[in-house]
Amino acid sequence: MRGKGRGVSVGTIFTLILTAAVVAGCVFVFARIQRGNPKAQMSAQKVIGLVGDALQGQTPVPVPESTVRTVTVTLAPAPAATAAPIEPTAAPARQERGFSLTIGGLLAFESEISDSVYDKSQKTFQYKPILESLRAKMDGDMNLVMMPQVINTADQKYADALAPEAVLEAIRAGGFDDVLLNTSHILDQGIDGVNRTVSALNIQGLSCGGVTAGSARQNRMIQLNGMRIALLGYTDALTAKGKIAWESQPGVMQLFSQDQAARDIADMKKQGADCVIVSLYWAKADTSSVTNAMKNTAYALAEAGADLILGNHPSRVLPMETVSVPDENGIQRQCLIVYSMGTLLTESREGYDISGMLLHVSISCDQRGTVNFDSIEYTPTYIWRRSVNGKMQYRVVCSNDPAPKEMDGKQQEVMARALIRVNNAMRDGPALLRME
Repeated sequence: MRGKGRGVSVGTIFTLILTAAVVAGCVFVFARIQRGNPKAQMSAQKVIGLVGDALQGQTPVPVPESTVRTVTVTLAPAPAATAAPIEPTAAPARQERGFSLTIGGLLAFESEISDSVYDKSQKTFQYKPILESLRAKMDGDMNLVMMPQVINTADQKYADALAPEAVLEAIRAGGFDDVLLNTSHILDQGIDGVNRTVSALNIQGLSCGGVTAGSARQNRMIQLNGMRIALLGYTDALTAKGKIAWESQPGVMQLFSQDQAARDIADMKKQGADCVIVSLYWAKADTSSVTNAMKNTAYALAEAGADLILGNHPSRVLPMETVSVPDENGIQRQCLIVYSMGTLLTESREGYDISGMLLHVSISCDQRGTVNFDSIEYTPTYIWRRSVNGKMQYRVVCSNDPAPKEMDGKQQEVMARALIRVNNAMRDGPALLRME
């Protein structure tokens, strides 16, 4: 029996409508393509046929290769992911550190100077005013001076190489806080004299070095502003008296030997010294110019690792210079050589003897460990002597400052000549005249 026929379903109607819409859209699109690109022509009937076949589940007829257009599309780069930057983990860099020094030459409290300050009625000495005018210039982290006398603590006797304990009050009044003792006269009173001198300095709150006795050390390591500074002291000769005392106890001082000094510098470097200063009592008192022997010694010490060389003993100020030498890593570094600091105080009235100076240096150590001289300056000084009530009076004044009101015209002329001598010695060197 033949069954009853079925009507058109709603789903079929919806599919036909959708198909018609797709076909119409394709016709419209391809019409636009034909107008814009004739090479890509394709009949609407073929498209409709393909669509119809697809709807019926039939395999479509392949499109000829000649009708396919290949388009290369360049996509915009995707935005990079934003994340918090990762900081590198590195060891903290060494901070630059630095310190400053003010350095004076020889403080020779000789017999005539002691005569001038002795009060017979009171049996006392008044040394303090001699150096008081220098105190305003003492702005270093450490203020050093060299004293060639042995201190007498037993009584009030004095001589050219022996000074009463009261001279230490003058050193303090002048603003100094450290005394170098590596001179040819330090052993003139024997080992006991050295011990008394060190003890007297310490009681006055003054540190000292250049000899090994009591708390003092010939070669010492001090700390200033986080820097380790090696301070080595030598003399190249002793007096006849001193030589006898030294032979009985040579450990109190090493006489200068270039090889020994090089070993001492290397040892201080191993101990972590950031800066090495070598104090040398050398040459002769009447040395008037830098000799080849002095230069050769200084250059050898610079090559061995010294950063600052302080020369003393010649009574006049001699030139200074900086030399460039390689360090252990082959990096060039500077060494400052001061051939003679001259005399800060003496009874002599020789023209060059009364002309002295203070040296002011600022030293830093950079991240690599290289020592740098940030500033090198000098203050010229003059030993002013005048008669007051029939008695001589000594005062050390700065010769580039205005003259004291009590200084007469003749003395001002002498002070002006003293200033010229110091300036001439410094003329071609690295130090600049400090202007206050």
